[in-house]
Amino acid sequence: MPAARLSPAERVLTVEIHDVSPCTWSEVRTLRQAVVRVGVPRVSLLVIPAHLDPTGLAHDLRAAPALAGWLRSEAAQGSDIVLHGLTHRAPQPPPAGWLAWLGDRCFARGTAEFAHLRAGEARLRLETGQRILEECGLRPQGFIAPAWLQSQGALEAVAALGFRFTAFLNKVVTLGGLPRTWPTPALTFDAPNALVDLGKRAVMRGLEALAREAPLVRVALHPADLHHGRPLGHILDRLEALLGVRRPTTYAELLAEAA
Repeated sequence: MPAARLSPAERVLTVEIHDVSPCTWSEVRTLRQAVVRVGVPRVSLLVIPAHLDPTGLAHDLRAAPALAGWLRSEAAQGSDIVLHGLTHRAPQPPPAGWLAWLGDRCFARGTAEFAHLRAGEARLRLETGQRILEECGLRPQGFIAPAWLQSQGALEAVAALGFRFTAFLNKVVTLGGLPRTWPTPALTFDAPNALVDLGKRAVMRGLEALAREAPLVRVALHPADLHHGRPLGHILDRLEALLGVRRPTTYAELLAEAA
């Protein structure tokens, strides 16, 4: 799959706000307001249509008309609406093996909904998610799986359903016609405790340094970034530093420019 390229002189940045659902709307609005203040006018909003929270409680977007209206307003102002799974919970335990167990326990923490699905199972979840968003007046152009993890079968289903792009932890893939990859790190700060937070900050600074010359870098924010005593200020400091050398954009703008 060939790599897509921007102009050698161009350096851009996308900001993703993950896990948008009725039960996270308060945190999502706080994150949205914060990135506007540091100079990011448009973002990619990763929406969970039928969120199952960690307690098993369901949160259907159709039952939250105020949130749906806010999302329509954001889309009208140029923000991306991205399908982010259906429930954001893995439908079954990970496959046997310590690597799969470790990835689920330490990284995905039960959210890897599309990591091990066959194409048919993935397609059913994708179609249901699309339908819910469309009933709310939203048309997602892209799909990003929870924890950025999707199986080959899921990727095939995403392409077959006409999504224009998807993304993994280390790349963005444009779909339709000749698929292309955009090698790019996702800087993510979500961590379950202070020790992991400290290590993750160091890793993200390393990735940021390695990606200094990369055309595209992504910053991913999660509602959990506002909890567990981890200051949002650190993320905003890094975002401001990146904005000093990169132009903020969205996936839709990138696709239009690439075309």
